Amino acid sequence: MIYFVDHFDSFSFNVKAWLESGSVDLEVVRVAADDRTALARVQKSLCPVVLSPGPKSPLDYPLSLSLCRDLAGRVPLLGVCLGHQLLGAAFGWSVAKSAEPFHGSRKLIRAASDGSRLFDAGASFQAASYNSLVLAGVSSSRPIAASFLRVTAVCEHGDVQAIESISGVLAAGVQFHPESFLSEQQLSEQLRDRWIRYIVDWQREPLRVQPRRPC
Repeated sequence: MIYFVDHFDSFSFNVKAWLESGSVDLEVVRVAADDRTALARVQKSLCPVVLSPGPKSPLDYPLSLSLCRDLAGRVPLLGVCLGHQLLGAAFGWSVAKSAEPFHGSRKLIRAASDGSRLFDAGASFQAASYNSLVLAGVSSSRPIAASFLRVTAVCEHGDVQAIESISGVLAAGVQFHPESFLSEQQLSEQLRDRWIRYIVDWQREPLRVQPRRPC
């Protein structure tokens, strides 16, 4: 089972459907981002969590930021667009206006040369962009972020397009929209399938030892 934290975005249904279209039969449970009771249930369940896109800044969603801080390093996390920014902001990354804001268009994105758990090393692909804000580096007041998350993809303008936890239980975020018809289908399917495969392997471990949390 996966909990899908919905920040009331028009793309939320598409992201949820994208997850459910994978080869593994998943129960994707929607939880409203302002539902304190439901979010408390998510925290106790220790199930994987997906953070949806949404309007405004990640700083406008204190409950979701708290959820990221509590669950990162304990369960797999995946953030899309706003969800990606929430993951970074929860651990000290600053948020700024994109150098080249794009809505409803494609960007050329390049994965890190050393690869990651979700991307092939040095891969380049076209993906849909619907954002004005991006993660813009680690705040000096929260240096823990530099030892927990790393950049795994950037666009041609230098904006951060993907982040992942350096080690331990996978926490990852993508600024672009893999579920969009504007994104390359092969990239979309690969990202989804690798994420789901990771969850399946993680859930099959008979005795999961909880690693040290990042903060």
